[in-house]
Order: sequence, then structure tokens, then C-alpha cells
Amino acid sequence: MSARPYRIGAAFYVLWGIFHASIGVVLLAQAATKGTHAALATIGNALPPDRVPSLNDPLINGLIEHYAWNLLWFGAYAVALAVFLNWRNSRVGYWFNLVVVSLTDIGFIGALVLPGYLTFAAGWTGPILWVLAVAFTTLGLREPPVRASSVAPA
Repeated sequence: MSARPYRIGAAFYVLWGIFHASIGVVLLAQAATKGTHAALATIGNALPPDRVPSLNDPLINGLIEHYAWNLLWFGAYAVALAVFLNWRNSRVGYWFNLVVVSLTDIGFIGALVLPGYLTFAAGWTGPILWVLAVAFTTLGLREPPVRASSVAPA
């Protein structure tokens, strides 16, 4: 059995999704238990501690919780599509994950990575997984989609 690039891409989408969902959970927990400052320190982990606002504001906390909630569900979405569609080289799955994950990471790069608010490891892990997922699933488009009935059970 030859390597199927779309399955490698699906695996990268799963990793991207797990990474983002786990960040969402961490930020939700921090905002709920430690407050605004702790969550902001995580989001801006490349900033010196004195540049992270020392506040506990309900509105900003709510915005952080909303951001974290979105990360959690964007991650879950990417995993579900990767497992059920990208794994079978679905063209619909290809476009759905491409658009949602790309828009998520492009906004993230512009708003948090390029201004230097995150360390390299924290800022570029997701985009690297995204680029690899897109590259491999795009390579996989050369092959026909796999019908659900022809997928062997694991």
C-alpha cells in the first residue's frame, strides 16, 4: 500500500485541531479560575510580564472566553472533517477544512504572531501544521476519492 498524501494531510489537520482545541480548553480554564491576567499572559507569552495588563475585567474576560470557545470548536471541526472527510480524500472535506482552518490561521498570524506577542513555538506550531495539512491534502487531490464502502475497518 502506497502512502496516500491526503491521509498524511488529514493527520496534520487532526493535530492542528487537537492543538487548537487544547489551547481553547486551557484559556477557558485560566479565564474561569485565574482571571483575565493569566489568560492574557498565555496569549501574549512573548511579552515581558510588565507589558501584560494586570487586570481582572469581566468584559475582557468574556472576550477571552469567547476567543477560547472559538478555538475549541474550530479545533473540533477540523478534527471531525479530517477523520470523516479528508481521510477519504473528499473534495468537500478538502475545501471546508481549507477555508475554515486557513481563515483561522491567517487571522491569528496577522493579529498575534506578526506583532510578536507569542514565542516562535507558540506562534508558529499551528500555522506549520496548517501548511503541511494543506500541502498533503492538495497533493492528494491527484487521486480519486475513497468511497465509504471501500474503507477497511480499523
